[in-house]
Amino acid sequence: MGQAIGESMVFAIGLAVTTLPIVAIIFMALVDREGPAAVAFVVGWIAGTAVGVTVFIVASDLLGSGDGPTPTWVSVVKLVLGVGLLVLAVLEWRSRPAPGTTAPTPTWAGKVAALPPTRCAGLGAVIAVANPKNLAMVLGGGLAIADARVGVAGEIVAGAVFVVVATLPAIVLVVAARMLGERAGRALRATSAWLQQHNAAVMAVLFLVIGVVLVVNGAGGLR
Repeated sequence: MGQAIGESMVFAIGLAVTTLPIVAIIFMALVDREGPAAVAFVVGWIAGTAVGVTVFIVASDLLGSGDGPTPTWVSVVKLVLGVGLLVLAVLEWRSRPAPGTTAPTPTWAGKVAALPPTRCAGLGAVIAVANPKNLAMVLGGGLAIADARVGVAGEIVAGAVFVVVATLPAIVLVVAARMLGERAGRALRATSAWLQQHNAAVMAVLFLVIGVVLVVNGAGGLR
């Protein structure tokens, strides 16, 4: 079980630091800290992540990744996913704001903050698996857990740990916003500004590290 948790953690952390849901939650909390929109978004985010990683674990098991040696298709998927993340790393790095310039506020921020709770929950669930960057993290985590061959109980525990780690920053943000009230406003604005300014660089480094790990693991499995 420890292997399943350990190998999936890099993907869980990658999902945890994804800036899109965090920025969305911050804008929701700034508009109405006591309202249910941000909470609903986080619930949807957790549910979408849980469903996504469960689907990939089950699919991998059904295709035989949990029995015997690692199937060739698993190594191929890891290799392709790793190369894709390396390409994304280059694109993200090149999209950084020029020195001395400020990254613009996303045009969707105001619209997201105005959505009703039910749509916020749906949006959180969709972003968790429909965004290609997030989907790559969920897929990688699911494959890592299934490939560890820890049995059904072990997969359930490892999957639960994956979801908790992947969604923890979002949960902390919502709890802090509701508990601190007005005092959270300045911190939330500062966090949002930093994430918007450095998002590309953070994601580039993240994709580079995870991409290299996947390429090495995938190539090693094809030998």
